[in-house]
Amino acid sequence: MTSSIVIVSTVLSLGVAWFYFSSGRRQEQRGMVNFPMTAAVGLHTLFILSNLALRRPPNLFVRLGIPINAPVDRIRSLLMGEAGLNTMGEQDTLMVSPEIPKDIDKLLTRLGVHGSRDTYARFGQRAMQMCLYCSSTADYTILVLSGILLDYLRTATLLLFLTTNINGHQRWRTNVLGVLTCAFLAEVYAFTSASAVPLDKDAKTAFMWHDNLFLARNVLFLMLPVFIQILPVIYPPPPASVALAPALGHLERILPRAHLLKCFRQAVLRHPYTREQAVKFWANDAAEGATARSDPNVQMTASKLGLGFATPAGSGDKIGQESVLRANARLAIQSLKPLFMPPPS
Repeated sequence: MTSSIVIVSTVLSLGVAWFYFSSGRRQEQRGMVNFPMTAAVGLHTLFILSNLALRRPPNLFVRLGIPINAPVDRIRSLLMGEAGLNTMGEQDTLMVSPEIPKDIDKLLTRLGVHGSRDTYARFGQRAMQMCLYCSSTADYTILVLSGILLDYLRTATLLLFLTTNINGHQRWRTNVLGVLTCAFLAEVYAFTSASAVPLDKDAKTAFMWHDNLFLARNVLFLMLPVFIQILPVIYPPPPASVALAPALGHLERILPRAHLLKCFRQAVLRHPYTREQAVKFWANDAAEGATARSDPNVQMTASKLGLGFATPAGSGDKIGQESVLRANARLAIQSLKPLFMPPPS
């Protein structure tokens, strides 16, 4: 009853936290796109919680409250006493000695072998109890890691589904898959090297590698999908064609106006008011230009920049002695003249 209350309260708390963090984002994204991802995360969370609550690895020593170096006969008697109490309901004597299941009997037989307690702490009870062909450490390692690899592949598939361009989380895909890969490599190292330390002969407790790694792995699987949904949304930049489309539209509207400029110039001079405004504009422009060109500081700065427009003293109107700016303008005009000449007939 207590475990059921814990499961229900955990699911409700996670659901409230999930809807709190994702409510604002759901308003920004499309409901048809966000709903499958939310449903996938919810189902995955319920699956992991059911693993943690109902499918945890069995541990004979923890359940019976006995040390890891307990003799096999004591374990057998405790199991038979437990089975007798469950079947007959009597606490003093056992009327009928129930038979131990074959898988439990095989487990007890293996626990009587030297070094089997090390294997139990490393690979768990289920591997020693259910695997019929396992006879070495390599066999147990392959059996345990194959199941763990399937769990990681299932979680990786979910993370790939959650990190797409649709929800703006594609840039986080490499990071979350990197975390998942590092966790798997750490488990491989733990089962192959870190746990390969023999127990002392008089050791009463041991670090249950398989059970503790099962708990850490499922906590990681539980947190990663929820954490991805909390990460900020980063959409990829649009292609250059999308950014240049407005500029292309402006150019298409400006081009006809540019073609009409040659008609506007003659029309401006025909109307008295517009002709007067045009003459006033050009007169002001000429006066401002003359004032700027007569300033010595402007002439000096233009000369330093290679744009000198002052005619050298004593040169008169000789072409060879004209200003640098005028010479450059003359060359530019001469290079453009062939473009305005009519083609030969």
